[in-house]
Amino acid sequence: MTVLSFARRRACGLIGATLLAASLPLAHASAPLPERLGGLLATPSELFTPGAEVTLQPDTRGPALQVVTNGQTTGKVLARRYGVTPGAVRTLSSGAGWRLREVRLPYPGVARAPARPASIQAYTVRPGDTLSGVATRHGLSMVDLLGVNLDRQSLDSLRAGETLNIPTRERGLLVRIKPGQSALSLIAGYGADLVTTARANDVLPTELHVGDELLLPGIRAESFRQQLLAAREADRLAQIAYEKQQKYGEYLAWKRDRERQRLQEKYARQEKYEAYLAWKNSPERQRKQAAYERQARYEAAQAAARQRAAVVQQPASRPGRVQTASTGHVGGLAWPLRSFTLTSRFGERDIAFHREVFHGGIDLAAPFGTPIYAASAGTVSASGYGAFGLNVWTVNGNSTVIYGHMSQTAVVPGQTVQTGQLLGYVGCTGICTGPHLHFEVRLGGQAVDPLALLP
Repeated sequence: MTVLSFARRRACGLIGATLLAASLPLAHASAPLPERLGGLLATPSELFTPGAEVTLQPDTRGPALQVVTNGQTTGKVLARRYGVTPGAVRTLSSGAGWRLREVRLPYPGVARAPARPASIQAYTVRPGDTLSGVATRHGLSMVDLLGVNLDRQSLDSLRAGETLNIPTRERGLLVRIKPGQSALSLIAGYGADLVTTARANDVLPTELHVGDELLLPGIRAESFRQQLLAAREADRLAQIAYEKQQKYGEYLAWKRDRERQRLQEKYARQEKYEAYLAWKNSPERQRKQAAYERQARYEAAQAAARQRAAVVQQPASRPGRVQTASTGHVGGLAWPLRSFTLTSRFGERDIAFHREVFHGGIDLAAPFGTPIYAASAGTVSASGYGAFGLNVWTVNGNSTVIYGHMSQTAVVPGQTVQTGQLLGYVGCTGICTGPHLHFEVRLGGQAVDPLALLP
């Protein structure tokens, strides 16, 4: 029964008793009450006597927790764990190795804004601000600034509009009291001075509760700064690794593209080579080659007949003269063959290959095995398979002479030859339509028309 309900029932009893007494006859007003009513009703004189005053008090005690601990946990340790004073912990019962304790938590009261030291001011970050710049502007070291901003995740990421805590008096560590903690436990845990802490916060530590901020003067956040520096270094190394990975990915893409281009070029060359092989072995080429050979033999026979006729017609007093490759030597070049047929001129586009590739020389058709002589003196720079099948290259100053499509060579690289000296024999090696000599002259690396230099 509460105090209020008891007061209401007492008032109702008094009123009822008064009405009952008023209804009795006056003659019997002084008469004693019947015995069976004496214990229930008060006498009239008692009705006007004031009773004891009742004072209602609010219950300021908070909720209680019952906790079972081992026999070694003291009441002070339990009080520090729950953020209460040691007087709020009492033992209900105990046994071998256990204790049942009651922890009386503080009365929550009316919700209030979290407390924070007045010496900590808020600063709104402006565009272009950095942590080091803000610290220098307020006369702080980086450790001092980080000590009151323990929520920072990086030393570099600072956005405009953010709020930073700035200490204006004592330097130290600004922490927020969490559930299960108290200001006294934090002061003891960090080793801060109790009196100095109370002065720095302008409040007794016992008046601070969960959610309030506590400044621990003299405690430096050096380990927190080292942690952020390590995070910055890790981010830098991660960025370097990412950039390397990006470059390596670009290299792999370039390599794949280059390999694709190489394969495409290879397939194109293979297709062209297969087309050449098909043309080389085609009946049409065989017919043309046979026709070239017949024409070369016919012209060689005609030339021999003309030479014999000229020898017969010469006067008997004049000795006979045999024409060599150097006969008619004019301008430094001589004809490399004694007998031939000019089948393709310089730059002529007479066949499919010459329409695809510029013809930088002249083609002199002759039978297989026809001797080839040096058109000019020089040094052999190449002798063997090359750009023109089995070929011989001679060099003299800035001029280069090429003899191509031979069936056999008669000189070696590094050998010095003179005009008219045997170099090899006519054949059809390399890209060739029939037995002939490809004769090319280059001056300063540029192909020129050999007919302009021959007699």
